[in-house]
Amino acid sequence: MASYFGEILQSSSRAVDDDDDDFETEEIATTSVRWSPMVKAELLKIPEKKLPCQILIVAIGPAASGFVQSHLLTDDFQVVGALFSGLSDSDVNTFDQMSPADKNCYIYRSRQIPDVFMCLCKTDVSAEQSYSWTEQLFSCISTASPHFYMSILCSYMTSEYRSEVPVSDMNPPFLRALKTPRFAGTPLCPYLEQPNLVSGLPAQLLTYCQMKDVKAVLYVCYTDTLYLDTFTMEVFKPLVQSTPIKDVFQENKKAGEVMKHIVDIYSLKNSLYL
Repeated sequence: MASYFGEILQSSSRAVDDDDDDFETEEIATTSVRWSPMVKAELLKIPEKKLPCQILIVAIGPAASGFVQSHLLTDDFQVVGALFSGLSDSDVNTFDQMSPADKNCYIYRSRQIPDVFMCLCKTDVSAEQSYSWTEQLFSCISTASPHFYMSILCSYMTSEYRSEVPVSDMNPPFLRALKTPRFAGTPLCPYLEQPNLVSGLPAQLLTYCQMKDVKAVLYVCYTDTLYLDTFTMEVFKPLVQSTPIKDVFQENKKAGEVMKHIVDIYSLKNSLYL
């Protein structure tokens, strides 16, 4: 199975004088989690101060979050919290910043099945903030249930994929998977081959689950386009038959319309930089 890293340490190189001893390391902004008043009230009643959870789905990046929005995030789900990177505790938020450039990650919970959560990150979380982000997410979400399952969805460019077969012959976008030893099932796509690696937040989340000895699977979409399209989002569609996604999937007849709307929003954003 391919290996993966949970933390990324960036190296730097610059020329300095012998007398230059005033170099200060730039402080990395930490992540903070905010919960709705309803959840705060619930946490006060729970001795361990963690919300019970059996299914957690985390989507990272526009393709993965677009798939979840269009196929999984039904009206049954409501925003109950958010993860903010680089904000102080005194900052005000209203949970309504829904632009494609939004760096905040929103946490949703099912009304009918309160132990089902989804977390959407429309933009990638920096590698430096991955550890803090993961710690904050699980600071109030419990993985103690023997029925806990986690799915992590993300995407990378095919330029980062290493294979003896030319990527052009592999018909991107395509899926690859990694899982924790505790996850007994077989992923619905090939395993990520060595020497390929995943990094940043996806790797940090999977590492956390392995350390906690819980069931988790990571699905990576490799795409050759810089711009979001429906074809890239649809590559995740077979996962509606996978564990644990199949347990929360409900057919959305308007999924195509939702994806088209998402693509239009991102296209408008991208056109601003042309």
